[in-house]
Amino acid sequence: MNHTITAAPPPEPVDATAELLRLDEIVVRFGGIRALNGVSCSVGRGEIVGVIGPNGAGKTTLFDVIAGVRRPNSGTVHLAGRDVTEASAVARSRAGLRRTFQRVQTFGWLSVEDNVLAALEWRGGGGGFVADTLGWVGRRRRQRARRQAVDEVLERCGLTSVRTELAGSLPIGIARMVELARAVVDRPRLVLLDEPASGLDAAEHHRLGELIQATREATGCGVLLVEHDAGFVVEQCDRIVVLDQGAVLEHGTPAQILASQAVRAAYLGETTSGA
Repeated sequence: MNHTITAAPPPEPVDATAELLRLDEIVVRFGGIRALNGVSCSVGRGEIVGVIGPNGAGKTTLFDVIAGVRRPNSGTVHLAGRDVTEASAVARSRAGLRRTFQRVQTFGWLSVEDNVLAALEWRGGGGGFVADTLGWVGRRRRQRARRQAVDEVLERCGLTSVRTELAGSLPIGIARMVELARAVVDRPRLVLLDEPASGLDAAEHHRLGELIQATREATGCGVLLVEHDAGFVVEQCDRIVVLDQGAVLEHGTPAQILASQAVRAAYLGETTSGA
């Protein structure tokens, strides 16, 4: 199976030396199988890094390790210079890590607006019971600020017209945009996007790319993107990591990845003329 992919113009340089995420020699075993076999990679501040590879290459397992859902058998995870290998998923989230999922995980019984607002609730309103009882002005100010942040992200994600609809009633493409809005409303440090373009139509696909770039520019966050649409990855990413059978097969700029015969053989299904 052949795929024709053209490289996008070179992106503006990013400061990859300002390391936001670093993985060192990550190993994850499921019985006698190594789902990840000594994976090392990094994401700089303001950098978008793509992760591609065949089904079963270990991409979702890698995300689980970074997010704190699964601890590696060996290796370390550093976030913003701090070793978080043993930290919980909640601790990592509160340190600024956000994630979307391959299978959409919105709160189906809540409205679109409340789904996005839920990402801000962990900060609390301030003042406790007394503030609840007396209507403390500081709490009202925080609530207004949160509502404004939600309004802004709903507008950017094209969700204003469906803000009152239940998330569980939405088509998958719109539900994915709800997940993205929820992930970026609270100024993330690092965003993990797992197959975000799956199920999107052409207009939503274009909007997704714009939102990823706008979020990077507005917040300086890093983005780690897993996506089967290799063309989308090439267009959006500063660097690409290719996984194959749980190991890093290749890493480099989009142009370097496109030129790699090893990548074409493993990921695009191409073979050399003599094979």
